Amino acid sequence: MRIQKDNIVIRSATIDDAIQLNKWWNDGRVMEHAGFPNGLMESLEDTMNNIRSWEGKLSQLCVIEIDGKLVGELSYRIKDDNAAYPGWKICDFSYQNQGYGPKIIRMLFEFLFTDEVINSKFPIEKIIWDTMLDNERAQYVYENKIGARKVRVRKGCWKDQNGQLRTAVDYELSKEDFFNAR
Repeated sequence: MRIQKDNIVIRSATIDDAIQLNKWWNDGRVMEHAGFPNGLMESLEDTMNNIRSWEGKLSQLCVIEIDGKLVGELSYRIKDDNAAYPGWKICDFSYQNQGYGPKIIRMLFEFLFTDEVINSKFPIEKIIWDTMLDNERAQYVYENKIGARKVRVRKGCWKDQNGQLRTAVDYELSKEDFFNAR
């Protein structure tokens, strides 16, 4: 998978990306909003196996490049319920708060709603994702820049790696709403 708009590229992760992904995934500052304040503590070999596990599937693990530099990662899962389930993060802090997040999300959503290969097998009618309740910046972007609908708040739905109960906010955006908002 590879999509590009202006200076932003989203592409499938390869083994060549393993060192950078491993560094990000093991960095608690990067992973804190995903509920891993100590990082994943994953070996490079585990990261390489993770990348390999996505190969040849509709669901994908991807990296985000801006001006040719790796700055983040995303993934999406395709299920047989006419929905896609993505997650994303800009891992390079110098690229956060620069307006890239909404652009990346819109690029991904347009791809998921229109890709012929995906939609010939599983027509995507909505996209569903979540964020942590304390990630107010993300909620602002989803509600005010993307036009997503907050579906529910799930209090104490899981324990993070430090044993703290975390609360998630679920979001949804239909294909119709996405294209009507443009």
